[in-house]
Amino acid sequence: MERHPTNEMVLVESRAMRDETIERTHVLDKVKALITLPDSFHVTTPMVASYFEVPLSTIESLVHNNRAELEERGYRSLKGLELTEFATPFGGVANLGLSPMARSLALFTRKAVLNVGQLLTKSEVSKQIRTYLLDTEEQQTNSFQIPTSFAEALELAAAQARELEQAQAALEIAAPKAEAHDRLIEHGSDRKVREVAKELGVKEGELRNKLTGDWGWVFVSRADCGALQYNPLAAKIEYFSVRESEVPHNTRENCWHVTLYITPRGREAIRRKLDRENAPQVLPLRAVVPAPSADEVSAMIRRGA
Repeated sequence: MERHPTNEMVLVESRAMRDETIERTHVLDKVKALITLPDSFHVTTPMVASYFEVPLSTIESLVHNNRAELEERGYRSLKGLELTEFATPFGGVANLGLSPMARSLALFTRKAVLNVGQLLTKSEVSKQIRTYLLDTEEQQTNSFQIPTSFAEALELAAAQARELEQAQAALEIAAPKAEAHDRLIEHGSDRKVREVAKELGVKEGELRNKLTGDWGWVFVSRADCGALQYNPLAAKIEYFSVRESEVPHNTRENCWHVTLYITPRGREAIRRKLDRENAPQVLPLRAVVPAPSADEVSAMIRRGA
């Protein structure tokens, strides 16, 4: 049955229908590739406007009129320290497409972007999204069929088992990414080695030895006064940041020391490496061969074995 062109507007008019279809964020990429920030989770207002091919002011107006619903879907506006902590792993607000003087940043989750697609009426992209959502809804409603034979029942059970296996595999792939994202939000700023060691439950000296020796992520140098300094290798620069500051000495002037900091991405990489190293080793099973009996030993002697 052909769908009437205006039927997709039911999502604009019905909050209940929007709630029913809001989990189907995969529809976004089926209609058009959604570009996200490097964390793969968040989208800025200009990115949303670009995705739906509408002016920035159109998205801003929609947010103003539907803010409470969008916030339920994960939309939020960062300011002050929260903005600084979020932007730091990306190299500052300038790398998020903002002016260095920006004081706030609006962020959409994929669910919030889908919510925009449910509500936005001035975009062909949003219309395709609504149509796809409703077509999917109709297909799911009509897809279940009662098997009429034992063979059909077996086939249906096998298909459902395959779908469950695929869903579980997708969750296993997504879980580390989601966990890393949660840690990024919770611990957004760079931290000193001793702070990360305490957070991960290891001794500071042990962690420094792993970084410089076992793993080779960091090399050691000396300041002019002879103090040890830790610097990241170029291949691992995304895991660390360094800050240089002048340190007063009684016998030396203008002595600058480098302090090593670990980024949120670095903390996640360290945590995973420690988890792998601490995972219990499973030894392969070996076949146990019983000792030969006295008769078998005698037979072996007679054969000259």
